[in-house]
Amino acid sequence: MQTTVRVLLVDDEESSFLLLRRLLDKVPGKTFATEWAPSYEAGLSALKENRHDVCLLDFRLGARTGLELLREAIAHGVRTPILILTRHDAPHVDLEAAQLGAADFLLKDQLEPVMLERVIRYSMQQAATLAALQKSHERFRLLFERSMDAILISDNRGHFVEVNGAACRLLGLSREELLEWKGSSVLAKTLHPDTPRRPERLGEMAFNKPNGESCFIEFASTRLAPDLNLSILRDVTERRNLEREIQEISEREQRRLGQDLHDGLGQSMTGIAFLAKVLQHKLEARGLEEARSAGSIAALIDQALAQTRRLSRGLCPVVLDANDIEAALEQLAENLRTLFAVACELECDPEIKIADNAVAVHLYRIAQEAATNAIKHGAAKTVFLSLTVKKSRLILKIKDDGAGFRSTGPKGKGMGLRVMRHRCRMIGATLTIRAPKEGGVTVICSLPKVDALQKGSSTIPVE
Repeated sequence: MQTTVRVLLVDDEESSFLLLRRLLDKVPGKTFATEWAPSYEAGLSALKENRHDVCLLDFRLGARTGLELLREAIAHGVRTPILILTRHDAPHVDLEAAQLGAADFLLKDQLEPVMLERVIRYSMQQAATLAALQKSHERFRLLFERSMDAILISDNRGHFVEVNGAACRLLGLSREELLEWKGSSVLAKTLHPDTPRRPERLGEMAFNKPNGESCFIEFASTRLAPDLNLSILRDVTERRNLEREIQEISEREQRRLGQDLHDGLGQSMTGIAFLAKVLQHKLEARGLEEARSAGSIAALIDQALAQTRRLSRGLCPVVLDANDIEAALEQLAENLRTLFAVACELECDPEIKIADNAVAVHLYRIAQEAATNAIKHGAAKTVFLSLTVKKSRLILKIKDDGAGFRSTGPKGKGMGLRVMRHRCRMIGATLTIRAPKEGGVTVICSLPKVDALQKGSSTIPVE
């Protein structure tokens, strides 16, 4: 379906209008509706209506120039593509027109139908493309600004080049402050370290706002372009606090169960064992054969009582009350030897004194989970536990000689592995699992020494 191209000519000479109309009438297969604006003011008024497909604008308009009109039209939001017409070839005028936003620069004495139609068609296509890009940009900007998550774009030098409102609220800085922030390089390099092999990263970190408020941030980052990096941040402080509270409730409940086993069931069984032994002695005094059965009952009760005490210590280890990680690991090793009949060695640096109870509890539970998994799922016969300090990090290692991951290796979907990873994340530690082909598994929990030996945690590293 053929459409009519609406052309506006702004020129103070009517002869130019008549010439343009004759040229356009000679274009085959196209229909043009040409309108003439004989003055600067008339041209600006017509352009403001945005009802033309293209505008041809003479450079000389009496005391004014077409470039002035171009500048004013664009300032008023005119979207019509504008072509500048002139009688003389002037490169500086051509350059200025292009810089102002003109679609092209044409010489009047070189106009001919085919060339004129092509220039008009190209300028309209270019305007349509720019309009589509502008619409896409506006949609992106709307999404960028209204996102509930903080979005930051940084270069490889660690400077932020674009941030949204959510980022300003999360980090406690204005847009201008963020773009000029001296600490941006530290944050940007945390989000995007110089690791070409890992262009995408997920993790959490702690952040201290300028007002002194601290928060936990979950982030995802990726390379956007060779010198641009994209980071999406979310405040997970409330979620982390809730997880910590749930974990503390769980630990308290385990402690209560352990105490109930020790003080309740344990005491009752102790009384029963005493009565059974008294009965045994009475029967022996009468020379009755039932004395042997009574002795067996007493022995079985003693065994059950010993197991109850071991279970109690497992649920309520020394570390829960005294932060004595060495004593707790020794207790764990003894339980493994007794309950599972495996060889268990322990190496613990005696100088390690953990101040934060949460860190001590999580370390103990990680060791307990890893060792139990090695025996139950890997059929390990030997388990080696160690807690040492290497350089600036505290290293908990659990190594076994079991079957390891028999087929495809650790996928991280088992409950035990997920629990260990969760505990590591809660104390700012990293979890590494090694499963060599020859068998066995080594679980390594590593966290900054300062976070383990001092009260509280200040850094959440990336997993």
